[in-house]
Amino acid sequence: MSILQRFENHIVGELTDHERTTLRCSAAWFFLVLFGYYILRPIREQISTEYGIKNLSWLFYATLATMLIAIPTYSLLVSKFHRRKLVPSIYAFFCVALLFFWAAMSFVPKTAMIGGTPTLEWVARFLFIWISVYGLFIVSFFWSVVGDMLAPEQGRRLYGMIAGGGTAGGMIASLVATFMVDELGQENLLLIPVVLLVVGLLVYFRLEKAWESQQASAVALPSSSGKPTGGNPFAGFTAVFSSRYLFAICLYGLFLATCGTTIYFQQSEIVEAAFDTKEAKTKYFAMINFAVQVLTLVLQTAVVGRLMKRFGLGLTLAILPIAYICGITSLAIAPTLAVLAVISVTGRSAEYAIANPAREVLFTAVRREDRYKAKSFIDTIVRRSGDASVGTVYRLMRESWGIAMTTLSWCIIPIAIAWCFLAWFIGYENKRVIAELDDQVQADND
Repeated sequence: MSILQRFENHIVGELTDHERTTLRCSAAWFFLVLFGYYILRPIREQISTEYGIKNLSWLFYATLATMLIAIPTYSLLVSKFHRRKLVPSIYAFFCVALLFFWAAMSFVPKTAMIGGTPTLEWVARFLFIWISVYGLFIVSFFWSVVGDMLAPEQGRRLYGMIAGGGTAGGMIASLVATFMVDELGQENLLLIPVVLLVVGLLVYFRLEKAWESQQASAVALPSSSGKPTGGNPFAGFTAVFSSRYLFAICLYGLFLATCGTTIYFQQSEIVEAAFDTKEAKTKYFAMINFAVQVLTLVLQTAVVGRLMKRFGLGLTLAILPIAYICGITSLAIAPTLAVLAVISVTGRSAEYAIANPAREVLFTAVRREDRYKAKSFIDTIVRRSGDASVGTVYRLMRESWGIAMTTLSWCIIPIAIAWCFLAWFIGYENKRVIAELDDQVQADND
C-alpha cells in the first residue's frame, strides 16, 4: 500500500478502487477549478473598491440580472445534453469569455471613451459581473457533476478531501496572484485560468471514463448515467418552493448572503481608506485569500469529515453562523483593517472548509434533476438576489440615513442567531429525506 493510499484511508476510511479513482480525479479537478478562480478573485475585489457603495450595489444588481438569464439557459442545456457534452461546452464558453476580457484589457486604448466614461472602466465593470457569475457557477457546476457520481454516504466521507484539493489550488493561486501581479499585470493573469480550464477538462474526461467503466460492471451504482435530465428550464425554481428540504437550504443561502454581503460592503469601505493603489489592494486581497486557503486546507483534511460523521450535518452547518456571530461582534467593537482581516480569514475558512462540503452533501439526497437545476438556482440566483437586496439596504442605511458601520453590525447579529437554528433544522430534514429514500429503495426491491 502506497503512502498516498494510507493517507486517504486515514482521512476517509477504506475505499473501493472506484471510490479512490473518483476521489483523486475529483480532487485534482477541483484543484484546477479553484486555482483559476482565485487568480481572478483578487481582481474582482480590487474593482469593488474603486466605485463606492452606490456603484457596487448596482454591480450586484447587474450580476443578478445576468444570473436570471444564465440559469434558465443552463437548465435548458442540462435538460437536452448528456453530461459528456455539457461539461466541455460550458468550459469552452468560459475560455472564450476570459480571452475576450484579456484582449479588451490589453488592447483597448486608455483614452477610449463610451458615453463619457473610459472604455476600460466599462470593461472593469463587466469583468466584475462576469467573475461574480463565474465564481459561483463554476463551483456549483463542479459539485453537481461530482454529486452525480456519488451516493449520500460516499459524499459524507469523500467531500471533505475533495474540497481539500480545491483549497490547495486556491492557496497556490493566491501566492501566484500576490507575487506575479506586478510582473504580469492584471490583464495577463486572465490567461492563467484559460489554461487551467483546459487541463481541468482533461481531468474530467478521465473521471467520466472511470464512471463509465464502473457502469459497465456488475456493481450497483448510486446514481444515474449522466444523460439529459429532461424537464423544463424553470424546474429548479419550482422545486425549491415545493420542497421543504430545498426551501430550507435556500434560506440558508439567504442568511449567508445577508451576513456575508454586509461584511463585504464594510470591507470595501475599510480597504478603500487603507490603500492608495489598485496593485496594493490586489496584493492585500491575494494575501487574505492565501491565509484563508491555508486554514481551510487544515480544516478540510483534519476536521470536516470527522465532524459530519460524528455530529451530523446540522451542527456542522451551524459552525458558519457561529463564526459570523463572533466576527460581526468583533467588527462592531473595532472596525479596523486588522480585525477585518481576521474576520475575513476565519469566516471564509468556516464557509469553504466546513459549511460548503456539508451543503454539497445535502444535495446527494435529492433527485438528479434537482441536483443540477435547483442547486444552481440556489447557488447563483438566490445567492446573488440576497447580495443585491442586502447591498441596497446597506447603501440606503449608510448614505441616506447616515447609520454608522458599527450599528449595522449589531443589527446583523440576531439574524446570524436565527441562522444557527435553521442549520439545526436542515440537519433534521436531511435525516428525514434520506429515510424516505431508503424506504423507497426498499419498497422497489420488494
